[in-house]
Amino acid sequence: MQSNLNRLSVAVRLALSVGIASTAALAQAQDAAVKSNGPAAQNQTSTQDTTEQPKQANAKTLTAVSVTGSLIRRVDAETANPVVTLDRAAITNNGSPTLGNVLQSLPAIAGNATNTQNNSNGGGGAGPTLEGGDGAARVSLRGLGVNRTLMLVDGQRLANADLNMIPQNMVERVDVLANGSSTVYGSDAVGGVVNILLRKDYKGAELSVNDGISSHGDGQRHGAQFTVGATGEQGNIVAGIDYNKYNPVLAPRRDFSARQLYLYNGGPQPSGSHTIPTGRLLVPQALTPGGCEVNSQGNAYVTLANGVGNSLGNYRCFSNANDTYNYNAYNYIQQQQERTNVFVIGNYKINDYVTFYADAFYNHTNSSGQDAPAPTGVGDGWHVLASNPNNPFGVTFSQGTLVDPNAPGADSGYAFNTRLTGLGTRLHTFTTTNSEINGGLRGNFGQSTWSWDASFDYGHSRRIQTNYNEVNVPAFQAAIDAGANIFNQADPAVTALLKKGVDAPQYTLTNTMKQGQFTASGDIWDLPAGTMQLSTGALYRKTSMNYNVTADAILDPTTNTCVVLSEACGSPGGGSDTVKELFAETLIPLLNEQPWAYSLNVDIGLRYSDYDTSGSTTNGKIAIEYRPIADLLMRGTVSQVFRAPNMNELYDGRTVAGPNLTDPCVHLTAAELAAHPTACQYVPPNWSGNPIGQVTAYYSGAAAIGSTLKPEQGKSIDFGFVYSPSWWEGASSTLDFWHIYLSDTLTPIQAQTVVNACFANGSSPYCSYINRYDNTNKLAGAVNYINTPVVNLGNLSTTGVDFTFAYAIPHFDVGSVDPGNFRAGLNTTYISTYKNNATPGQPGSGSINYAGTYGLQFGNIPRWRGTFTLNWALGDWSAQWQSRYIHNVTNLNANLDTGASAPMASVLYHSIQAGYEWTKIHTRFDVGIDNLSDKIPPLAYQNGSNYNVDTATYDVMGRYFWARATVKF
Repeated sequence: MQSNLNRLSVAVRLALSVGIASTAALAQAQDAAVKSNGPAAQNQTSTQDTTEQPKQANAKTLTAVSVTGSLIRRVDAETANPVVTLDRAAITNNGSPTLGNVLQSLPAIAGNATNTQNNSNGGGGAGPTLEGGDGAARVSLRGLGVNRTLMLVDGQRLANADLNMIPQNMVERVDVLANGSSTVYGSDAVGGVVNILLRKDYKGAELSVNDGISSHGDGQRHGAQFTVGATGEQGNIVAGIDYNKYNPVLAPRRDFSARQLYLYNGGPQPSGSHTIPTGRLLVPQALTPGGCEVNSQGNAYVTLANGVGNSLGNYRCFSNANDTYNYNAYNYIQQQQERTNVFVIGNYKINDYVTFYADAFYNHTNSSGQDAPAPTGVGDGWHVLASNPNNPFGVTFSQGTLVDPNAPGADSGYAFNTRLTGLGTRLHTFTTTNSEINGGLRGNFGQSTWSWDASFDYGHSRRIQTNYNEVNVPAFQAAIDAGANIFNQADPAVTALLKKGVDAPQYTLTNTMKQGQFTASGDIWDLPAGTMQLSTGALYRKTSMNYNVTADAILDPTTNTCVVLSEACGSPGGGSDTVKELFAETLIPLLNEQPWAYSLNVDIGLRYSDYDTSGSTTNGKIAIEYRPIADLLMRGTVSQVFRAPNMNELYDGRTVAGPNLTDPCVHLTAAELAAHPTACQYVPPNWSGNPIGQVTAYYSGAAAIGSTLKPEQGKSIDFGFVYSPSWWEGASSTLDFWHIYLSDTLTPIQAQTVVNACFANGSSPYCSYINRYDNTNKLAGAVNYINTPVVNLGNLSTTGVDFTFAYAIPHFDVGSVDPGNFRAGLNTTYISTYKNNATPGQPGSGSINYAGTYGLQFGNIPRWRGTFTLNWALGDWSAQWQSRYIHNVTNLNANLDTGASAPMASVLYHSIQAGYEWTKIHTRFDVGIDNLSDKIPPLAYQNGSNYNVDTATYDVMGRYFWARATVKF
């Protein structure tokens, strides 16, 4: 294969050079908003490949359009690309006012995704979003992650790939291509592409209003859309405005999320945080009321039982089983969010050879997430002296936080942790603005078949995050020193003093993208089987990121602190990269209407990409389309894929993480230490440090520690069939086998991996990531911190099968009764393998198959997912029933005390929709119910990063009612 690709490279580069010399360009996906007319295109999860095929004899009379997944303008809708299409009816039948909820239900989507059910949103990188709430939605095709799924609008990239910022009334249809397409679209198109095609020929005006509420009486949403368009001989224009608002829902509104559940002692146990408002204090046994569990140092934990805390008699023993705090009570299972979008799309024919086009939109989103009041302890940098008049214990509560941590007694070892309920919940608000504009000129080279396109794309995204009610440690310490009785912080008078220590750090992330490309496509020459076509182009793109943190939240990596609590510490970051690309694709018809070869086409593509941050890469593809008979298409594609490091992976500043670490340098003799001088620097012989303990790890982009990254590389293979039998009117189906392999994956390295790699090889580049206390510190040899930046490490591969079936049931009458028209569609995905080797080359490492599992690293990878849709129409009435199936998975390491895995049950969701077109008043009414049977999500217990469930996969709102009215003018 490599030899073939090398020859392919030479051939296509020659074609590329010829094409560019005659002004090359990519056929714009703007022309791709042509609606399929086959039965499958009318179903909610239909396939583009099931459109009724045009006959070869009249192909020249049809208009060629761009097809998602190819640079070639095609007449045929059935190509080598297995594209699933959601037309406008499929999108509106869903009822959701945001695209994210619509697309994340597709069977090809799995793994970790971002949506508004997730109170721990990743937020798109660059700094601490903490517990989230930025209102974004991103998809993960093939379970490969949101960074390996490319989102496009009319074939163009976005500065912020957030589905929820695209107004629905701007969308004509959405094409989803779930295989690698790097030769067509460049970086990130590894798992596939989501291409949103815009409305361009709308005439008239329409106003739509919608509302919804759950059967629990919460989760209200409402919105409105206004769209207006006009078309003339010289061009057209469409404009609109969209508004939607979601009310927040707290976790206790559902039984499954009311408390955090942990799986141990043979079953789920309600639990919570041991940092409670009455405090958790470690004191000498002699100062306890007696009967408390005593540790090896003769100390025990107590908590305030009554009084104001200034007397030993106010305290009782702390109970690990009973003294917990329900932080779930403050989490959102639906974020608070409010959006306003405006857009305009248009084109103008300047003359017979040149047309101007442009589309632009602006989005403004206010959203928020929420967490319980701040937990804090002396390890955060504050202390209570033994001499404090409110301190009844006569010991200093401190953990190395006084002026000189090496002074005798400075690190007292007496812990004090408490929950600052009087300061209020930690609210994380996000104000996000997105703006995109794409415009240019396109036309023909005289009377030839060649067309050209010169375009410019600009995108800008700005997200401001404000964290309210964070703790300002110096101000908090000053309040304690001034007399605030931290032992009784629930006292309103104490709370008033402690609120002087409240802070609201702010984090601002700005992303900008500028892109220009010049492209061309047309016929080269006629072959006996048809016309050979070529598309070529050149592109230049610059992306930049700037991340700012207010001074109170800037991390000091030498102390692991900032002014606020370390959970909110971040670091400024920023940078840019540029890419220059050349690309070409040619379609070669080899056979046409021959015995056992109704048609045979070969599609060859190549893309050269040169990044100033990560080097150059060349990727090719070869695709075959073979019809032994007119009804059957056999197709196959082999393509090289890549993903260049993004801005976050390159330029994220340091943030704090805290993994457990098994230190291999503990208890080594002098001779053994001599064999590992780099890994065990400063470690004394027979050092008796804790072999397993909590260490500080600093996540960051590569640039923060001076390292470099290279692109991920891999292959995407797809082989399948499209069958539209002429003997079965209205039926069509597809079957596709796929495999995606990726090496040098970009991922944050784990602290344990860093230490193990350096211990095994003192020349490992990871050795420089370890920082141990030196001989001037009483902790000499202990790990101070470990850098865990994004690195190229590991392999990832996945294999599976897609099957779709669409049937437009022929019209029939029951006696004299017309039952209407019915259409059915089935869309399924089966994942056979999902393998990851996180540390190739290290002893004991090997691939682990995550297919059929749920875990925090890769999320939910069910073996089966599917949707079945049944549509009905009769006159002005219409209805839809849709079922969505998610197969059972194994919850990895679910049991806390044994590490055993646990099952998570399969789920079948049903939704219904009905509509009526009141033609006399030009109004349509739609009503629907989502999650008709009110299914609750299967529990993931402590592995559910949000209130016991996997919010990226399952519905948490329950049965939901919605209604919409649309008036056309």
